[in-house]
Amino acid sequence: MISKERQKLYNKLKEKMYNMPLVKYEGEVPNNNEIYIKRQCDSLFGSHYDLVYLGLFEYYEKLGKIKPGDEILETSSGSAGASCAGIGKFLGYKCHLGLPAGGEKAREEAIKKYGAKLYLTDREQYVNAFPNFVIDFLKDYKEKGKKIFYLNHSMGRKKKYINLVSLKAIERIAKESLRKISFDYFVVANGNGTSLYGAGRIMKKANVKVIAFEPFQSALLYDLIYPGKYKDKYGINPGTLSRHVLPGTSYQKYGITIPIPHTKAAVKNKIVDEVILFSDNRMDKEYLHLTKRKNSEELPHWDTPLDVKNDFGRSTKAGINVCKYLSKDTKGKRYLIIGYDKAERYDDFKI
Repeated sequence: MISKERQKLYNKLKEKMYNMPLVKYEGEVPNNNEIYIKRQCDSLFGSHYDLVYLGLFEYYEKLGKIKPGDEILETSSGSAGASCAGIGKFLGYKCHLGLPAGGEKAREEAIKKYGAKLYLTDREQYVNAFPNFVIDFLKDYKEKGKKIFYLNHSMGRKKKYINLVSLKAIERIAKESLRKISFDYFVVANGNGTSLYGAGRIMKKANVKVIAFEPFQSALLYDLIYPGKYKDKYGINPGTLSRHVLPGTSYQKYGITIPIPHTKAAVKNKIVDEVILFSDNRMDKEYLHLTKRKNSEELPHWDTPLDVKNDFGRSTKAGINVCKYLSKDTKGKRYLIIGYDKAERYDDFKI
């Protein structure tokens, strides 16, 4: 249990994170289709992950696992880090964040602005460096007689388990959207699978088709859904090309060496109706140079300019362009995407 005053503080956060706007994309969309964007990027700390960390801090505080003043450890590819740091500071925690080196400086600065301590792990290993980082970090604290709590937003307390708190938090995006309007398609990015499985299973129950999208050079979910198809179609294995520029999405350079329970749960429970890969101009050139093939150019591209003024980050732009790509084969349908974050969270900030 937590005090009434403490609950008031949580309720104050909820007022600034719940019921973010659902807006219609005003640009051109083929065949009278419509694209709607759930602007989670308007949340207090600028990300859909705000909901996740609000849920995690409240849950573990109610259990008595953590209390204001405690130290918190978390790992993130960058997308979640600012949310953890911002909410942690608001609630009175000292946060430590592990991120892969070579990511967006804008995200690193946001994390430091909220007073969290930042640790950069090996660039080449990407998120695969996290298990050893966490083990060493927790061991060091234990040897010094200090206590720290590892939140771990993408897994439960046991290795093989999904994080029900994170999933329930993300469910809110789907539920809030469906209360306002009905949809035919939910188009969602696959990173660690939390948005895909958390919101996707609610959409599936509402008979909405779930279309996942992910970078061409990674294809982690694509490879799970369509085993062997990537190699047959593109002539290379997923992860052969250089790392993408979308923090928060998965990358197969070293294979799947860390657990991805939310993504696997989405596959096991048949949440995904289709997986769409997307590319960008840089990747087209690299792929052409390596294989002498041009078929990546046929994919939707996250860096295709949008035809209206916008403040969206790369992942949201990718979602819009995937919807436009799909709209060529549908008529009069409604698409929903998540506004994950804004352009200001990326180093090449432009509106």
